[in-house]
Amino acid sequence: MAMAKINEAATAGSTVDMSELLNSFSNDMACRIVSGKFFLKDGRSKLFRELINDSSRLLGGFNMEEYFPALGRVGVLKRAVCAKAERVRNRWADLLDKVIDDRVSKRKSVSDHKDGDFVDILLSLQREYDLTREHMKALLTVSTDYLSNYIA
Repeated sequence: MAMAKINEAATAGSTVDMSELLNSFSNDMACRIVSGKFFLKDGRSKLFRELINDSSRLLGGFNMEEYFPALGRVGVLKRAVCAKAERVRNRWADLLDKVIDDRVSKRKSVSDHKDGDFVDILLSLQREYDLTREHMKALLTVSTDYLSNYIA
């Protein structure tokens, strides 16, 4: 897909934003590793990318309270950041619930698991390690963020 975009731009004689292209490519690869082909449904690739970017901004962003301690006493910034983090967490939870539900329904209807991905692995280990749905969502979130940053 990335090479097709570069080829298309070269044929047309236009420019390509390589940072956007490589960022998109690495996020798509991370999502495919974690959730297989699920992320291609209903524009979920874009949602995965948005959530990864939002999470990265929250975790690696500029912390005003470290440079202006007086702002920490007021608490306005903290409430705003916590509200944003809560919204991102809820969006992750909804998306990952859909990923897991989709995979559970496919596992019931298909007995052949040769195209397994990380979600399939987690579901196969669920009973053995007492993994709850929340454990699986946490592992999926961390692995998606890690892989998207590692591949990039």
